[in-house]
Amino acid sequence: MSRLMCLLLLAVVAVVSSAPHEDLTKEHTAEVAQECKTETGATDEDVEHMMHHKPSDSHEGKCLRACMMKKFEIMDATGKLNKERALEMVKILSKDDAAKEAAGADVVEKCEALEVPKDDCDAAAAYETCIVEHMHEHGLSLEEH
Repeated sequence: MSRLMCLLLLAVVAVVSSAPHEDLTKEHTAEVAQECKTETGATDEDVEHMMHHKPSDSHEGKCLRACMMKKFEIMDATGKLNKERALEMVKILSKDDAAKEAAGADVVEKCEALEVPKDDCDAAAAYETCIVEHMHEHGLSLEEH
């Protein structure tokens, strides 16, 4: 599973267009991370922690993740995981690798069922923890590519 896919599932980015796969580039992800950094008051360190899949020590860092997830429509306006969009992204980012797609879909299933805090920032952090844990269960590396 690519590092980009992990980032997108964790925090992941950009408003969905008619061709969502065009928005899923490292460059665009970095641009949206900078937008969210500004919107949330997050620091460069918060961005760095997110990029390296480290838990956030600050509320702003958690909000950075929520912002990214909302911009990629992985999280909806109520702070819940958008299962349909997350599965769509898994399919795109799996690049026709059925095993990775199935593993990613299982991660989405398990994390979508998670009871999360009402605060969107805390919810994003809870989803991140869930995703990372379940990826490890599937033997998926966060550091591939």
